[in-house]
Amino acid sequence: MKWRIALLLLLGSALAQTLVEVTTVAALQSSLVSGVRFPSGSFKAGKGSEAIVARIPDAARFDLEVYAARGIASRLHDAFVMQIMTSFASAGYLQEGWPQTQQIGGETRTRYDFRDDSGKAALLFIVRKGDELVFVVGKQR
Repeated sequence: MKWRIALLLLLGSALAQTLVEVTTVAALQSSLVSGVRFPSGSFKAGKGSEAIVARIPDAARFDLEVYAARGIASRLHDAFVMQIMTSFASAGYLQEGWPQTQQIGGETRTRYDFRDDSGKAALLFIVRKGDELVFVVGKQR
C-alpha cells in the first residue's frame, strides 16, 4: 500500500510539472522565423540569455531568440530538435553541412546552420547541461 502512495506522489508531481510547462506556452511561434514552431513545454528564456548568446561566435549576424526546457521536458531533446528542424525545412530553410558539436565545461553545444532559397542564413544552437536544455534560434539580419 505504501509503495502505491509513493508511486502516485511521484507520478503526480511529474505530471503537474509537465502540465505547467505545456500550459505555460503551447507551441510558441517565433517572430523571427514565423514558420518555425517550438515544441510544447518550451518557453522563452529571460535571465542568462546573454550568456548563452555569448557562446555563439558570430551571434551579431543574427536576430536571436533563446528558449529553454527544464526537468521532464528537457528529456525530450531529440524531439525538440527534430520538430524545430522540420519546421525550418517547411519554412524553406535547408540544413547546410553537418551539425557541429563541442563538449565544453560539462556542457554539450551543438550548432545547426540553415539557408533559404534567397541565401539568407538561419541558426539553431543547442546547449545541453544536466537536465537543462537551451536552444537559440534566429535568422540573419
